[in-house]
Amino acid sequence: MKHIKILLFAILLSSFALAQSQPLSAFDNLLNRSWSAEGQWGDGTDFKQDITFEYDLNNKIIVSKANGFTNESQTKYGPRNHGIRRYDAASETIRFWEFDAFGGLTEGSVKTEGKNIFYQYQYGDTFLTDMWEYVDEDTYNFKVGTYEKGNWKEIYLDTQFKATSNVSLTEGQEDLPFRQIPDYPEKYTATTVAARLVDGLGFRFYWASEGLRQQDLDYRPNPEARTLGETIDHIHGLVSTLVNAVNERPNTGSNIADLSFAEKRKQTLLNLKEASDILRSSKSKKLNDFKIIFQRGDNKTEFPFWNEINGPVADALWHVGQVVSFRRSAGNPLPSGVNVLTGQKRE
Repeated sequence: MKHIKILLFAILLSSFALAQSQPLSAFDNLLNRSWSAEGQWGDGTDFKQDITFEYDLNNKIIVSKANGFTNESQTKYGPRNHGIRRYDAASETIRFWEFDAFGGLTEGSVKTEGKNIFYQYQYGDTFLTDMWEYVDEDTYNFKVGTYEKGNWKEIYLDTQFKATSNVSLTEGQEDLPFRQIPDYPEKYTATTVAARLVDGLGFRFYWASEGLRQQDLDYRPNPEARTLGETIDHIHGLVSTLVNAVNERPNTGSNIADLSFAEKRKQTLLNLKEASDILRSSKSKKLNDFKIIFQRGDNKTEFPFWNEINGPVADALWHVGQVVSFRRSAGNPLPSGVNVLTGQKRE
């Protein structure tokens, strides 16, 4: 009898734990993935959002992070909302709180019907509903409007959220140069100092571009800015001028449109390694020969290596910093443990 009671007690505990986790189960398909939607509000203004969901606090809450327009003129795009969804056992309801970049807070309740999710909240004088209607595991219809007794009275937004891949585009590239910075040269010379500058750029670029996803490459902070992917292309071009200079050959233009991101990243890192090796093994006086040469037909323009340092190399460092900033805003921050002072990554 005692064993039966113990077994029954264990079953009840398991049932209680299951009951506690089930209220948030409608979110399971959304978790640990990125979701993107674009559309137009009823007044003609644009809607664009990229959002992620994940469990936190021992799976007691779901945290959402959303990028969207962060100014009224819709020219700036970045972190806009942080939200929390939590099951309240006392009222047996799911509550949500949504904090936005303007200092606002929206709160309300969440109802679920199968895999469909309804957010209901007061917005000014209007009681609104946001509906995530499950279509398939990668798609939800998304509506915002007034919803009563299973019917839409008014719809202010009607679009779809699509899952975007979280797959890293740098899988299999762990053996490329600059995963850690090379040993520094034994002597300080003009060329070894220049080589070390290139090594610093290589280490930063390796980790700034490591683990990027397609949605990271597509990210831009505002409509006028380059995307992260276009910034990578620009860095590739800047590094090309460096490797051409140390090889004493002109820049005649190149087409990288057909290269994948992984191929462009690999080529950039190999070019940096080649430039560093040439500089490290050269005599200081050789720097006089390492000119930037732009060749367009019969027209040729030359600049001394001084301009390589303050131009393309410094510019590439600038843009690597942008890549780090953009990927953070896109929800994929720089891998932890990267130490640019030591040139090592703590595993």
